[in-house]
Amino acid sequence: MPRYAMVIDLERCAACQACAIACKMETNVASTTPETFRKRMMSFRSRVVPLVRGGSYPTPAVEPYPLLCNQCDNPPCVSACPTGATYRRDDGIILVDWDKCIGCRYCIAACPYDMRYLVLEEEAKDYQNPDLPRPARGKVDKCTFCAHLVDRGMEPACVTACPARARIFGDLNDPGSAVSRLLATRESSVLKPEFGTKPMVAYVK
Repeated sequence: MPRYAMVIDLERCAACQACAIACKMETNVASTTPETFRKRMMSFRSRVVPLVRGGSYPTPAVEPYPLLCNQCDNPPCVSACPTGATYRRDDGIILVDWDKCIGCRYCIAACPYDMRYLVLEEEAKDYQNPDLPRPARGKVDKCTFCAHLVDRGMEPACVTACPARARIFGDLNDPGSAVSRLLATRESSVLKPEFGTKPMVAYVK
């Protein structure tokens, strides 16, 4: 059984947002518009945020930081869900069963990475990917490592779209995979290790 993980090379990331755009198009995440921006109803499964590390205007030290669901080995969102809607597959990917989701937002509160969101906007009429279902208003959504693509032997859309190849995806149980080799040869870190969630998204620099 594979154990999927992603490594993000921060030295390669150019903050071009190609990953966020590809994610929205592949998984039918609602587009950001001036109206949704004003109402704070923007939806992202994956995004890149700027982190100011020091310096001063006009030359601050800013680093781009790609963010997505960490597909934790010890996922607090799963234990927080009262209906079993959030669950972990044998390969480690965390999914949401929208038929069981009641929109209580307990999983959102439990996630220390702020990578879940409640679908507030009306369901889109014209999907980029009509073969992929989307949750109705009032359901919780999140990154799934593009499980529908992974199950067909493909990489997540954000990985494929990255022009700098900053995102590396693969099977941790395969010592010859790119992620296994990278983690064996480069110093890596995860976000908020103090929470004990054991994230499967690591960062190298």
